[in-house]
Amino acid sequence: MLKNSYKVIFYKEGKYDLKQFNISFIHLVLIVGLISIVTSSLFFMFSEQLFNWTGSSEIEKHRTNNQILIQNIEDNQKRIDSLLGQLEKIKKQDEVLRKLVKLPPIHDDIRKMGYGGLENRTNSDEYDYLLPPNKIDLDNINNNIDRIHRLIKLETLSYNEVENKVEQDKEKILAYPAIYPVLNGTLYLSSDFGYRRDPFSRKYKFHDGHDFSTSIGTNVYCTANGRVKKSKYWGSFGNCVEVDHGNGFITVYAHLSSRDVQNGEKVYRGQKIGEVGNTGRSTAPHLHYEVKYQNKAIDPSQFYFDISIH
Repeated sequence: MLKNSYKVIFYKEGKYDLKQFNISFIHLVLIVGLISIVTSSLFFMFSEQLFNWTGSSEIEKHRTNNQILIQNIEDNQKRIDSLLGQLEKIKKQDEVLRKLVKLPPIHDDIRKMGYGGLENRTNSDEYDYLLPPNKIDLDNINNNIDRIHRLIKLETLSYNEVENKVEQDKEKILAYPAIYPVLNGTLYLSSDFGYRRDPFSRKYKFHDGHDFSTSIGTNVYCTANGRVKKSKYWGSFGNCVEVDHGNGFITVYAHLSSRDVQNGEKVYRGQKIGEVGNTGRSTAPHLHYEVKYQNKAIDPSQFYFDISIH
């Protein structure tokens, strides 16, 4: 069988030119073996370089993807921080509204309920190796998302409670002093409620209200719904407006340069009732403002709820 030979014929296309070679079986085996040896040698010579090249390409791809992942996580963390900041503002406004409508405040323990680690903490731990150390805490992000969901639900419940209370006691709430008598950005509290040295006698006397120093002509607003009890020039108070709000509350606005309301007139919270002046017993332009309950002066500080009147 080894004596048998094979013919290899080469045919050139387009011409009648034929060439043939006789190759024995042994030669054919030797040629195939030589090709195998050369191929194997080349593979072993370049396989490490090929592996390193393909491996480096994959590593660089994963590194790029990892940087994108980290950037996305950091961006989401900023969004979470922004949402928490907005929820903190909503919380403060909620406290103001609950106080205004005479609802008990939500205790901090209720707001903090549920803080702490998550049950599936170990699941996020499995991916910590992908993140830079001491920079990103997946568990903290998950906790904050859970906290945001809980606070949104809590504020929604509180809002519904405030809304129902307002519907029930709307007239009473609107008749409760709740704003500054002059815009907050235009006032300066020059004299507080309590004992002070009288600017004329220099003796210590009790001051029944707040004095807001501001320029003549500054608008003065009624702080709650009510009816004008007094609008006249009244001794040391100069031009003065007194409003009866019902439920035992009365507010007084003194030293005005002008009065825009008349006795018996119905007035509303946020309505302009006059302008700041320097009339009566006064050393400089200012508004003297009083809140009375059952004909007794009380500290006006508890009746400023930072509610916009426009």
